[in-house]
Amino acid sequence: MVSLMLCGHICCADRNGGSFLHEPQIGGKGAAYFDYIVVGGGAAGCPLAFTLAEDGYHVLLIERGGKLEEHPEALTPWGWGPGLNNPDLAQQIRTIDRTITHVGNVLSGGTALTAGLQIAEVAEYFDYLEHELAHISISSYRWVFDQTSQPMGKSEPYSSAARKAQEAVGFNPVTDPSPYITVGSFRTYSRFEDDGGVLSPYRKRFGADVLLKGPLADPPGTPASLEVMLRKTVLRIEFDTSGEQPRATCIEYVDSPGPPESIDSYGNRAGFSSKDGPKTIMTKVMANKGGEVVMDIPQLGSNLHDRFFTPLMVFLEHDTIPEDKEYQYQNVTLGTYTGFEKMGVDCPTDFGIGDVSMDCMYVNSEEGSGFSALGLFLATRAFLPTALRTTPETDLLVSVVSACNSNQDSLLCLPLRPVFDCLKKVVGFMSFPPVPKSRGHVTVNEWGAPIVFGNYFGDHEGLDIHSAVMGLTTSIRMVGSGEFDGVLQEKNIFNCPGTIFTHLLDMILIATRPLAGIRHLKASYEEAAGPDRQQYENFVHQRRLEMEMEAKQREEGEAASRWLGAESDVAKWLTEQVEMAKGSTAPARSLQEDDMGSWRDDVCAKDNHGHDCMAAQFEAARRFAVVPPLPADLWDAEELGKFVKSAGTGVWHWVGSAAMGTVVDSDFRVYGIDSLSICDASVLPQVTRLNVQATVLMLGRYAGLRRRREKKHTGVHHREL
Repeated sequence: MVSLMLCGHICCADRNGGSFLHEPQIGGKGAAYFDYIVVGGGAAGCPLAFTLAEDGYHVLLIERGGKLEEHPEALTPWGWGPGLNNPDLAQQIRTIDRTITHVGNVLSGGTALTAGLQIAEVAEYFDYLEHELAHISISSYRWVFDQTSQPMGKSEPYSSAARKAQEAVGFNPVTDPSPYITVGSFRTYSRFEDDGGVLSPYRKRFGADVLLKGPLADPPGTPASLEVMLRKTVLRIEFDTSGEQPRATCIEYVDSPGPPESIDSYGNRAGFSSKDGPKTIMTKVMANKGGEVVMDIPQLGSNLHDRFFTPLMVFLEHDTIPEDKEYQYQNVTLGTYTGFEKMGVDCPTDFGIGDVSMDCMYVNSEEGSGFSALGLFLATRAFLPTALRTTPETDLLVSVVSACNSNQDSLLCLPLRPVFDCLKKVVGFMSFPPVPKSRGHVTVNEWGAPIVFGNYFGDHEGLDIHSAVMGLTTSIRMVGSGEFDGVLQEKNIFNCPGTIFTHLLDMILIATRPLAGIRHLKASYEEAAGPDRQQYENFVHQRRLEMEMEAKQREEGEAASRWLGAESDVAKWLTEQVEMAKGSTAPARSLQEDDMGSWRDDVCAKDNHGHDCMAAQFEAARRFAVVPPLPADLWDAEELGKFVKSAGTGVWHWVGSAAMGTVVDSDFRVYGIDSLSICDASVLPQVTRLNVQATVLMLGRYAGLRRRREKKHTGVHHREL
């Protein structure tokens, strides 16, 4: 979510008579005037608006979405995943890379959607960015952490096994909880409340909106000079061009028109010329929408980057939900332990961020258990290879499973109950390139529709894919470290991967074959008469027909993507997975294998990065039921690279499109335009090495303090947007 800041005698004009939470004073010509207007109430916008208003400035914070409390999915860790499927909470974006990502549509922005990890960067990172952010104040981080986070709790025996597994593959030393990136394995801070070790899936999430309430202010509370407008969409910024350079003077907004539509970058790119520069593109946009280009900033939209994460999903062997629990889900942990280490054949002792090479690079490890894996799978479609995530067959799978996920106790959805039971046992390991080198871009077509291109693994040196493969092999080694023996589910014909893929394939086969006389289903799932198979099959068929009609309407009568059903690549892939699951039963453990386990422990104790240690861990990992299924040759870098590109997806760490030094200066001001600043993740020239959210929250506080100190030291107040 972009956070713009306007300053000056700035006005805001409502096209359709909207209202404030607190009615501001209205200036001439129906406009209200402010010292600062902050557009976007996200991770940076909330602390920025509060910090400016805390010093007495008249500040307007305007947000296109509603309150966090309006969305139950945004309030708890169990909602992570399901929240991404709520279009009123999260806007879906399909990138040119065919990944699915999201941006927040709520007061709190992305902090309402994420896994809640809170990891601060250290001075080395800001030194690497040189003068732009070299003087970041540690106090701004502390201000954020004191109000929003605490160490993540532990769920045993899983959490201890995860910590020991990280240690077994080289994440050393193991340290106490740390808000900052720490080499080794460290307990991570979280924006979910500490409920005394209960780890309820319904414990509270602390979003960025907490920072608007001023619990640390003196006196506590929201400043009287802060106005907040919700469900208002800014249409345009007006500029005064009579001076030496343009000056932002006013914003124009309307009531938000309901949940935002999904952005399809691939569709928006049709007929778009990639040779056009930003000025040419915006000239076409202005010609179609009215207006003129105020300032040409060629670098705007370039340098965009995200990370591509590779998940490994495994399943707990036993049901960890005690019968006396008031809720029917296991303990939820998201990132209890984070692993971070430099690895390679030639790592110098003074290795820095800019020294990443094929010989040495950073590797990370993150994990979680008990989270809503189903919601996350449905939002990202990461249960299928990247190339299969936007097909009609996949759309059907997502539609049916989403409907039944909300009605798991209905008779109609009983056939999917085994899938839901399996997904409650999911444990996830993930890794990504901590210092990505690939760069994409964000632009618009001639009608102003967004086009997002992450260009994952586009760096010419191949550093990103090499880093991703190192992370993947580290996750595999953790599974085979011996620490999860008896904790995770081993392969057998009844294991969870086979169950899940069998039911998904069954759904496509049902929708493909003709049914005689499909009966219209009643509006309520609970009203469905009886648990018979026919009701379920009718439901699947009906959803397919509805989706085909919706697709034709979206394409205004043009031919919709063709349904291939049982002949589709999706069905063929699922068939392969089912056959693999049937023939992949792990044999009973023998005394010889127990000896192999002892040998593995011995060789890994001597050199946990040695060939013998890795070989033993790779072999042991094959005993477990893993999604996606592991590649055949775990030593083949090319095969592992294909696995990464097929199995992974973006990790929502988008930064860089309005980078400091090219688009804005070190005070966040847009080059060449007065009274206009940008303060959000887009100003970071290089993404932080682990989760970026704590740094974005910190930037909002830091930018506000910079403005306050500027006035104190110079006596000059630059009002702005």
